[in-house]
Amino acid sequence: MLKKTIIGLAVLVGLLVLGGLVLPDSYQVSRTVTVQVPPERLQPLLEDLTRWPEWAPWAEEDTTVAITLGPVTVGPGASQSWTDKSGGGRLELKVVAPGRVEYDVHFAGAAKPHRAVMTAAAVAGGTEVGWSMSGDMDMAVVGPYFALLADRMMGSMFQSGLEKLKRVAEAPLPTASPAVPDEPAPTAPAVP
Repeated sequence: MLKKTIIGLAVLVGLLVLGGLVLPDSYQVSRTVTVQVPPERLQPLLEDLTRWPEWAPWAEEDTTVAITLGPVTVGPGASQSWTDKSGGGRLELKVVAPGRVEYDVHFAGAAKPHRAVMTAAAVAGGTEVGWSMSGDMDMAVVGPYFALLADRMMGSMFQSGLEKLKRVAEAPLPTASPAVPDEPAPTAPAVP
């Protein structure tokens, strides 16, 4: 009985290793949401890293996340780094154009960056916002298994972030209050 169990475990481990060697290690995760505002209202939320905490889901998913903004925070070259319980990383905006933001994500320990893209395209009744990320899980044997699980692991976070982005974008814009003069305007003396 023990011999059969050992042989069975060895076969299982062998199959898992073989699977890890032959399965692809690339992945892609994509989510979309429709927002009831025009694309240009979304653009500042996407291209300005100082606005990301308003909608990005990461801090809610992991309370150990600590973000440090780079010297540039808007447009191509804008960057931020973070630390968290899994080692952290950094990202840099590469392409910023109306309705499109592309950025590279460098996870700690990864040999190559992962590419993320956010799009905002006008559709009937608003804007379809898309968020996707793709890359290679370059970890020997286990990488392909992480790639198979990427959508399940990251997809819900992307959807959560898009739902928050929707709430922020659709919130009423603050109205400007009328200007109040610093000093009261001079009044004419009362006529007796």
